[in-house]
Formats: sequence, structure tokens, C-alpha cells
Amino acid sequence: MPVSYMMRRFSAILAASGSILTGVCNSQAALIAQWTFETSVPTTAGSHFAEAGVNAGAGSQASGWHADSTTYSNPVGNGSLESFSSTVWSAGDYYQFGTSLLGYQGVTLSWEQTRSATGPADFKLAYSTDGFIFTDFSDYTVDAVTWGSGSHASGSYEFFDLSAVAVLNNKSSVYFRLISKVTSASTGTSRVDDFTINATPIPEPSTFIAGALLALPFGLQGVRYLRNRKRA
Repeated sequence: MPVSYMMRRFSAILAASGSILTGVCNSQAALIAQWTFETSVPTTAGSHFAEAGVNAGAGSQASGWHADSTTYSNPVGNGSLESFSSTVWSAGDYYQFGTSLLGYQGVTLSWEQTRSATGPADFKLAYSTDGFIFTDFSDYTVDAVTWGSGSHASGSYEFFDLSAVAVLNNKSSVYFRLISKVTSASTGTSRVDDFTINATPIPEPSTFIAGALLALPFGLQGVRYLRNRKRA
């Protein structure tokens, strides 16, 4: 069999094997940080530590910021006892969640959010790697859903896939903000619960290459064959 044909076959199979292994790695998402607010009861602006995930504790902190005087409280969450809530929303006020993605890539975010009838409906999600300069990712709308501690209500779940934002990959510090785009009545509230950050581990190069070679139909023997034929 011509060496040129074997080389082309080898390259095609290697690319296919790499795609398969990449898909396997990307499917193994890890819980990086999650705020349930059940133990970090948010009666102030924070910081509030994440209760779950590989970066739980002081390495992952949530906080709030308002331009005007506000009241932070912990009303019932969506099927739980606690959530993160505040009043007096102006355009630019936000909730912030920070953690580390060192060793991880392909981040996704999910959370529950509701508002009072006079609370802000229009928000945007933004991200940063330094905590100062933020990039807008997407706008979203918050509905006024009634939450209770004994049952889970639908209509307040948010999910965003930021895996295409390469700047977040393998960063020691990342920050996400839920920013109000509008000013609401002084009595209007917005409430957040179960903010969750997931990502996938970055595979070690040596492990990835070895796995790709072993996935080939003719294995390492085929590689040696091609090398020897090329030298002959």
C-alpha cells in the first residue's frame, strides 16, 4: 500500500479520534461553584461564599451593588428557604459572582431569578477577568414568578453557555454580573437563587495525544510502520 495513502489515512483518523476524545472530555462538566444561600444567608451586600463546588468557600464570592441605598434580605428561594434579594433598583445595579477557572474551560452558568411586580424586568449578563472591565454577553428578561419554600415554580430558570468565550478559559479569576438595565420603583425587588457555575477540565496534552494514538485502528504499530517506510 503506498505510503502517501497511509499517511493521508493516518491524518484523517487522527483528526477524527481527536474530535471524539475532545467530545468525551467536554461532556465531563464539573461543578465549579454554586450559591444556594442556605448557609451563606445574604442579609447584607456580601461577600457570600459558595456552598458547593470544587471552588466552594472563600475562593468563590457573591455580592451586590446599588447606586442608591438598598435593603438586602433573604426571603424564600425557589423551593428552598433562602435567596439573595434587594430593593431600590437603578439601571447599572447588579449582583456579582466570582470564582477561579484555573484548569477549566467551556463555562456555563445557570440560576433562578424572579422579581416583585414593580421590580426590574430587564437585565444583562456580563463577564470579566479582572473585576473592573466587563463585557456584555446577553440580555434577558426576568418574570414575576411567585416562589415558595415547599415547591419549585417554573418560569424563573436562566441558562447561558459561555463556552465560546475563550478569554474565560483557564483564568485564575473570573466574574459574572447580573446587571439591571432599568430603574424600578423604590419598593421593587429582584431575587436570585441557586447561581451555578459549571466548566470542563482542560485535558493534559500528553494524555490527549496518547489516547488519540491508542484510538487508531492500527495503533502504535501502524505509526512505526509509516516511520520505517518513510526512512526506507
